Amino acid sequence: MSSPEQRLVESDLQGAPFRIGVTKGRWGFAEPGAAAEGAAWPRTYFWMAAATRQNAPDRYYVELDLSGYRSVPPTGPFWDPVKRQRLEHGKWPKGKPGSRFAQVFRLGGFSGAGSAFYHPYDRVARLNHNQWPSEQPHLIWTEKHTIVDYLEEFQSMLMSGDYVGV
Repeated sequence: MSSPEQRLVESDLQGAPFRIGVTKGRWGFAEPGAAAEGAAWPRTYFWMAAATRQNAPDRYYVELDLSGYRSVPPTGPFWDPVKRQRLEHGKWPKGKPGSRFAQVFRLGGFSGAGSAFYHPYDRVARLNHNQWPSEQPHLIWTEKHTIVDYLEEFQSMLMSGDYVGV
């Protein structure tokens, strides 16, 4: 039997906003066999489309821990669906120096580097940033947010002009 949080995720994944994103090629579920061996709820795997850049993939995968969904923000790193492990740091998407993109997907400078995104939507990044709710209230995860909000936020960055590739 699934937990209430798992049923809530499943409901959101069956809703029109998620399905529209899938239909438009913005995001989707990772292919069967892309997950870590033995992975089970609350670990969930998605891909997000990225803008075309030379020598860069057209999509990035993420492994998300959705425990506590919606009351607790998701967290997770980019994922390598072939090796079935965290994406090597050298393959993470890069942003223009000084851009918001470069800050969010940075690999150094905070305790969750490489295991989480440096963003108020991420539970690991939020741990040491009590100022974020007052500084960036529009980016704070609340119980009103869904997995679609998460995917839209990060996928839009991967489509932005600040994304330069790998």
